Amino acid sequence: MVRLLAAFGALLLALCLSPAFAAQDDVFVVPRVPVQASGESATAAKLAAQVQGRRRAVDILLRRLTVESDWVYLPRLVRGEPAEATGDPALGKAAISLSDSSMLGLESSFEVYSEKSSATTYRASITYRFKPDAVRRLLKNARLPYSETQMRKALVIPVLETDRGVYLWEANNPWMAAWRARPYLNELTPMTAPLGDVEDASTITAQQALSLNSARLGAMADRYNVSQVIVAHARLKQSGGQDQLTVKLINGFREVDAPPADVEIDPTLVGYQGGDAPTVGGGVRDIAPAGIGEVLAQAVFAESSGNFPALADRAIEGAIAKYASAWKSRTLIDHSHEGVLETTAFFESLADWTKIRAGLLATPLVGSVQVFALSPRGAEMRLRVFGDPQRLAVAMENYGVTFWTEDGRRWFLATPSRAGQLRGSSALRRVYSDGNYNREDPAAPRIDNAVEQLAPPTDDKIAQPQ
Repeated sequence: MVRLLAAFGALLLALCLSPAFAAQDDVFVVPRVPVQASGESATAAKLAAQVQGRRRAVDILLRRLTVESDWVYLPRLVRGEPAEATGDPALGKAAISLSDSSMLGLESSFEVYSEKSSATTYRASITYRFKPDAVRRLLKNARLPYSETQMRKALVIPVLETDRGVYLWEANNPWMAAWRARPYLNELTPMTAPLGDVEDASTITAQQALSLNSARLGAMADRYNVSQVIVAHARLKQSGGQDQLTVKLINGFREVDAPPADVEIDPTLVGYQGGDAPTVGGGVRDIAPAGIGEVLAQAVFAESSGNFPALADRAIEGAIAKYASAWKSRTLIDHSHEGVLETTAFFESLADWTKIRAGLLATPLVGSVQVFALSPRGAEMRLRVFGDPQRLAVAMENYGVTFWTEDGRRWFLATPSRAGQLRGSSALRRVYSDGNYNREDPAAPRIDNAVEQLAPPTDDKIAQPQ
């Protein structure tokens, strides 16, 4: 049995500390920033354009990660202006100041697309990649909470409505063209536009999309392997030389795990071994997914007629920012508040445990994990968590793992189906009465020690064990 546990633990450690389970850095990429500059020479114009693009990219990134109420502490780099606020001593927040050289220090690499130049001009699109740890330190030092947890990718169906008709797959739908012109997979709420090929056109029409035809939208979700489909309805009105675009992001389809049968399961899978530690209490409320037809974001934008691409680009960025706002506030990392949560993980297979650990590794809301006891069916651990545990529950849900508490003292991790069997069960309450493991319960098993440490791969968190 001991050899089996040792082999099991070694395999888990090898799997979960591999690069495949490292936190994704997609949100630290700002893709396809358009740049245009002139100079005394082609080289001077190119360098000026790169600096211009970097300022714009850092602007986008910092506002992507932080809540709108904290944007007053961020410099307006494109305008070359400092932050509106100097700081807030009561909250400990400080304004961020960045020079061109310090912004260069945040950058890890860049890629150039569609490059065009002359003797004195330069034009291109540049994708900027930033160093996650450097950006985290910048925000942490300013004591600005931030989010880097991505929601699951959604498919967006861009429908344009004008006085002349409704457009989706037509070649003259500039709203679709705008969504496809730039990738939006690096947002906290990543979205992708459909290919617009014959199969798409035969699957759903513009009217079916607007009427939220569940069968057709579900077929699109299956084709693109996503759990959510969002209908981006844009209403264009033209009057007096002005284009007004009213945009609604509507939840058209959402795949929700079917609730498991209410089966009473004995949770005697693991036993807690370890000393006392300070704990963080507080309940986690269930967070219901958006209902079908719910408007996720709505905004109105206007521009002088004749430049619809610019209007559409601004509308997309604004709508996505509004949609991301609620998600961002639910997944904020606040380094000014942290605590230790006594936690039990339940699993029935190596795949389930690997999934749980991968989620803990991926989320920046967890500073470190200390595993005290391990069996083939469960583990006891302590989690060092930043901010409200409720935010960790939201983040883990996004990785396909349920994180909950029965009494605010001991916390649990499991796959959704397993959690559905365990939550509220009398056996769970009996074995873990008053937040403590009840060794005297006849159903409580003996468990071998398999102590290990797990720290996500960032340089400002707890190091790997010696």
